[in-house]
Amino acid sequence: MRKSFSRKLIISLGVVMMITFAVSGYITYKIHLHLFTEEISRQFSKTNEQAAARLDLQIRNIYKISNFIVFHPYVEQVLQRSAQTEKRETYTQLSDQDELNSLLYQVKYDEPKLFSMYLYDVQDNGFIFGGANAPSTRLSKDVYLDIKAKLEGSFGNLIWFPMQLPSDNTSSGVRHLFAAARQMKTVNQEKYGIMVMLFDESLISEYLNELVKDEQANVFLYDKMDNLVYSDLNLLSAAPEPGSITNKSVDLVDGKPYLYSKSRSGQVDFTLVSRVSLDALQSKSGIIFQVNVLIGIISVVLSGLLVFWTGNRLFRPLHRLVQGMRRMREGDFQIRLETRSDDELGFMAHSFNAMAENLDKLVKEVYERQLSEREAELTAIQAQLNPHFLHNTLDTIYWKLYLQDDLDTAELVVSLSDMLRYALEPVDLPTTLLDEFTQIRNYLTIQHHRFGHELETMVQLEEGIEQWPVPRLILQPLVENVFMHAFTEMATGQALIIRAYRSTINRENEEELGAIVIEIIDNGKGITEDQLKAIWQSARSAGFASVSTRPSEGEFLSSTRHSEEVSQRRRRVHIGIRSVIRRLNLLYGEPYGLQIESKQDAGTTFRLRLPRTEDYGLDLPNRKSWGE
Repeated sequence: MRKSFSRKLIISLGVVMMITFAVSGYITYKIHLHLFTEEISRQFSKTNEQAAARLDLQIRNIYKISNFIVFHPYVEQVLQRSAQTEKRETYTQLSDQDELNSLLYQVKYDEPKLFSMYLYDVQDNGFIFGGANAPSTRLSKDVYLDIKAKLEGSFGNLIWFPMQLPSDNTSSGVRHLFAAARQMKTVNQEKYGIMVMLFDESLISEYLNELVKDEQANVFLYDKMDNLVYSDLNLLSAAPEPGSITNKSVDLVDGKPYLYSKSRSGQVDFTLVSRVSLDALQSKSGIIFQVNVLIGIISVVLSGLLVFWTGNRLFRPLHRLVQGMRRMREGDFQIRLETRSDDELGFMAHSFNAMAENLDKLVKEVYERQLSEREAELTAIQAQLNPHFLHNTLDTIYWKLYLQDDLDTAELVVSLSDMLRYALEPVDLPTTLLDEFTQIRNYLTIQHHRFGHELETMVQLEEGIEQWPVPRLILQPLVENVFMHAFTEMATGQALIIRAYRSTINRENEEELGAIVIEIIDNGKGITEDQLKAIWQSARSAGFASVSTRPSEGEFLSSTRHSEEVSQRRRRVHIGIRSVIRRLNLLYGEPYGLQIESKQDAGTTFRLRLPRTEDYGLDLPNRKSWGE
């Protein structure tokens, strides 16, 4: 079964709306995801900068403590004296330890995260200071030598690195610490010892915990020599190179995209690098996509219901129109539609009613016309008997006159008989220019017997155009008009020229068209301008019923003749010229047709312009209906 137009339209609108919602939802989701990522990136970078700033303050305090100890004269004196004594006495060692404890007493309480501090002279003799909450534990020789190796080439700078020491207070038996070590040098850059400070892991981690709340985020802290100081990764070798990282950049780690943020502290020149997985960020925005999908489904369902409801209301008149057309196709021309609106559908209903009414009238008119044509056909068959009987009678008279040697009268009878036979042929039967001129010569033969030697005629037909097709009986009405109008008041000197020749016609676009020109020129009394206007106005009229009341050149017949004869001649001449004008216009259109040039008391020229074609009814350019 074929689907109805309304159902197709509703389905199409639903599909279009669904696609529209899907595309708009996808675009909205992508835009939101981009804005969300940009905002998270900005906030992540800002948080990274704030953590780096707080960490900078903390480490600057460590640097102050370090500088205080390194450049203190008493600390320098103790370590130099310790290095010069080959064998330190226990009392001296204890005395120096007590003095240093007194000096550094405040330091241990100013920095509560200080786990322990170690001071070594150039002979590797060491002094130990425990933090506020940490026991005093000496470094093993291997650990010390490792630290000493790391300080080579540091030029007295503070070096940071993570360290693990055995501990009985943790379940793992290992305590994670941060070590800050430097070579102790005098003002003159003479080395006199090594300082090692151990700090609790929370010294740095408490400022970076906010950056690694997400399990798919990592943080890395580098000192000014790009040495890794801290990372939440257990595998330190997986840490990126800080020089290859730019702020707010995206890089792949194990095939997953990560957003990087990079900040540098202003004073201690530490570099803080943090990263977060974009998949983790975008997964949080997945709820937005789900909401968009849900809203899209609800919108499509509601829109579909709304379109279905409104579509039924809007297409109800269309359904009635289709039903009416079906009933009309079945032959019910009495169907009429009810119109309830003034919109396009209402206009269609009004037009349908008007069409149905016109079709009903046309069907009745065609039916009545068919009946009338049948009656006219019977009448025409009866009427044809008279002309044929007349033609046969004329033929009998001709032979009788011929046998009596009355050749002039016989010639008239032959001319009249030929004209009658030519006129009895169907008007749509093709004819040639030679046939038309032959009938005109027959007509002129009869008129010569009427006017005698006072009538002068000249008939010219250019060689080579005799067989060109022309409309049948196109010249007879015009030639007859000359004798019925132009020569009626002339006693002598009547002259008539009829000629046909090749020519060209210029159209509005300056294109030249081939043509055959036929001129009928008389020296009669001519036609006035008002009479010409009446002729053209009559030719433009729609029917033939009222032509008898319009003025024409037939009115110029002699007033002494019978009024009924005058009325018949007027009607005949009027219809004849009008028929020529309308036939030429319907057959050919512009620029072909009939031209009338006339001057009162100086004669009239009828000029017919016909196309040079073998079929005058086909393939004519730019045909126009009369009056366009």
